[in-house]
Formats: sequence, structure tokens, C-alpha cells
Amino acid sequence: MDNEKDTTQSAVEPTPTEPSELDQLRGEVEFLKAELDASKNKFLRLYADFENYKKRMVSELESAQRNGKFDAVRALLSTMDDLERALGFASVKPEDLIPGVRSVLENFSRNLKSLGVEVVPGVGAEFDPRYHEAIGAVEGDEGRIMHVYQQGFKYGNLLVRPARVVVGNGVKEAESKEQSAESEKN
Repeated sequence: MDNEKDTTQSAVEPTPTEPSELDQLRGEVEFLKAELDASKNKFLRLYADFENYKKRMVSELESAQRNGKFDAVRALLSTMDDLERALGFASVKPEDLIPGVRSVLENFSRNLKSLGVEVVPGVGAEFDPRYHEAIGAVEGDEGRIMHVYQQGFKYGNLLVRPARVVVGNGVKEAESKEQSAESEKN
């Protein structure tokens, strides 16, 4: 009977070399906890890197805007200097004012061009509502710009200011005279 007890006990009790199911589960839990901690640390590092990236991008954007404004101001200061010189010459010789102002205008145009600002096409160009604002119509080729009242400018694909123009209405001078002569007869 003692033999029977020994065999039943050995079947129920695990041998010391085999881990119990509880020990296996504890091992898995520990492994999963370590994996979770590693993932959490990785996430926190990535989150901190992303926050630093956002701060750096904001700083770089502000710096780029500041540098762009600085370059524009620097380019325009020479125009101010030219205007001051032109006024100085005007008080001595008023007739020298026109060439001086013309020179200032040319310098200003060069400065705008160096900043990437382009003139919107004017007299003789085809009317384009994206770049032109029609303020009137006169005799001339239909859809062609006949006169520019205010020059327009664009910066790349962005319109800075539309050109204010007078557009041809498609009536030629000879046709206009015939129409007015007919209206006088009636």
C-alpha cells in the first residue's frame, strides 16, 4: 500500500526539474512587462524627439521670415537713399529732378526683381482676369490691354497687386466713325 501511495503522489507532484504552469505564466508576465517597458521608453523618446522637432521648425520658420524681411528692407533702403539724393539735387537744380526720379524708379525696379517680384504684362498683352483688373474699355483690339493706370506685380505664382487696365472693346477707329456718322444722320 505504501507503494501505491508513492506512485500517486509522484504523479500529482511535479518534479523539481520541470517548471510548473504557474512559473511559466510568471515568466511570460515578466517578459511581457519588460517588452512593455521597452516599448514605453521607445515611445517616450520618439515623443520627445517629435516635440523638439516641432520647436525647431517653429524657430526655423520664424528665422526664415525674419531673414526674408531683412533682405527686403536692405534692398529698399538704397531706394530711400536715392530719393533723398534726388530731393537734394531738386533744391539746387529743379530740372535735375526728373532724371534723378527716373534713376530711383529704375533702381527700385531692379530691387523688386532681385526679390523675385515681377511686373504683370501691360500694354499690348492679352487681358487676363487673374492678373488684370479692367477699369474701362476703349476702341482697339478686343481683349488687348490699351492702357495701364496702375502697374501690377506678382511674386512667383502669387499676385501681389493686379494691374488696373483699360481694355480694347473690339471696335476699330474707322468703324467707330462710321457708327457715329450713321447715328448723326438718324
